[in-house]
Amino acid sequence: MTTSFNRREIILGAAASLVSGFAGAAEDSKNWPSRPVKVIVPGGAGAILDTMARQLYTRLQETLGQPFIIDNRPGANGLIGSAAVKSAPADGYTILHSTASSMVLAEALNPALPIKTLRDLEPVALSAVGGVMLVVHSSVPAKTLPELVALIRKEPQKYQSYGSWGVGSNGHLSMEWLKQREGLNIDHVAYKTAPALLTDIVSGLLPIGWVDVVSPLGFIAQGKLRGIALTGTVRSPKLPDVKLFTEQGYPFTPTGWQGVFAPKNTPQPILERLHAAINAEVVKPAFVEALRQANVPPAPAVSRQVFVKTINDDLATWRKVIVDGNIKPE
Repeated sequence: MTTSFNRREIILGAAASLVSGFAGAAEDSKNWPSRPVKVIVPGGAGAILDTMARQLYTRLQETLGQPFIIDNRPGANGLIGSAAVKSAPADGYTILHSTASSMVLAEALNPALPIKTLRDLEPVALSAVGGVMLVVHSSVPAKTLPELVALIRKEPQKYQSYGSWGVGSNGHLSMEWLKQREGLNIDHVAYKTAPALLTDIVSGLLPIGWVDVVSPLGFIAQGKLRGIALTGTVRSPKLPDVKLFTEQGYPFTPTGWQGVFAPKNTPQPILERLHAAINAEVVKPAFVEALRQANVPPAPAVSRQVFVKTINDDLATWRKVIVDGNIKPE
């Protein structure tokens, strides 16, 4: 039988262990990182997401004094990578480097997904911003977005389809917004891969399509493709003549971005230290130049609160496009 004295000892011992645990966690947070950090990237090696991640974490390794090891987890539109970080220990040693497409568009398209960005993960920092580009084959006479809209409306049988790299992709939903606004009748062709899409646009098999701002640069320089418009709020460094949607009379501002996330309940001191380190890096001339060389505009160093607001605003915008267009996940 346990005596009152023994019960008192047990309670005091448990309390001491709890205090000790909190103290240990605080000490670990203070010393973070004291060992290598795993960075899960939900994309393949060599893709733009992977390239930009490596640019950033090579520099953070020098700043924070520990290796940041890239772990590529492509598949399921980023869900595989997000799930791995969601289930990781909340100690700052597993983080996620992902995109608006994976963290916002996927959730907007399919609310039944098992992962909710703001419910299950901690937004840490923006690392890059930039839109996606609407391009046409060189045989298409339009040179601006208003001209292309007029052409689609005038010749719907000739320009009856456009392509993107999948249902719910940034390009798909941006075009659906344009269709809803202008009452256009043009069908979506969903490609399984971006390279296959680009190949068909370059060949002229598909006259209109959405691409990233890196892969078509050579074809644009050769005159095989023409950039018509960019989404977002900043023009691309290597395509300064391609105007934004908004600049051409179509007020559509959601932008693509890359950002960093941590497991829910990661200690605030760790989140703040990582946030500060990333914000300090993204404005350094060397990193800005690396982005420009990849045709990616420099990202602003914004607060975590602004990043959260960006996610919420994007979710609201994309959900409206999806509901109004009765768009369903595949």
